[in-house]
Amino acid sequence: MKEIKFEDNIIKKNRIPILIYNPEWMQLFVNFNSKSLKKAVSSLEELLSREKACEAEQKELERRKKTLMNKILYISKEINEDNNLDAIPKMKETQKELLQINERIPVLVEELEILPAMINQQNTVVLKETIKRAYELIRENKDEALKCQEEVNQIRQQLGELIKRKVETEERVNKLYSFVHGMIGADEMEKLDDKYLKST
Repeated sequence: MKEIKFEDNIIKKNRIPILIYNPEWMQLFVNFNSKSLKKAVSSLEELLSREKACEAEQKELERRKKTLMNKILYISKEINEDNNLDAIPKMKETQKELLQINERIPVLVEELEILPAMINQQNTVVLKETIKRAYELIRENKDEALKCQEEVNQIRQQLGELIKRKVETEERVNKLYSFVHGMIGADEMEKLDDKYLKST
């Protein structure tokens, strides 16, 4: 199938959601994936998972940073006011962890700034692969519907022939009955019916 092309901002313009979270998309494509659609979906899932992980890590680091800053205030009070020199290694350790957090947070913020554009881009790839797959499935289903229609036509024809045979057969039974009835009369016919037609 030819490459599908449309405007890059189609996702924004048409307010297309993250396709793999869309119930209608899931119903139509989850069990009818192609190799390339599976690959595109997998890449999108990875990006979404990365975004979630970054958000969770940032939240945790911000929480930890607050705790460490409170700890530094408490330790510095111990060192300065209580002259507790044993607290100095604890202070160094806490400051070291705080420094690591302060270095890590901007890295996460930067990644969280670029991830939405990457997700949007990959969602566009999924959209293109979805459209390709949709047309493949439309063709397959149209062919299948055509086959079904041909079968329906054959069955209709067979049914028509069977109905015709049934009507002809019933007419013949009635004519035979009328003939015998005309020849021997109702009383004799009743006796013969009991003898010859009882089992049917």
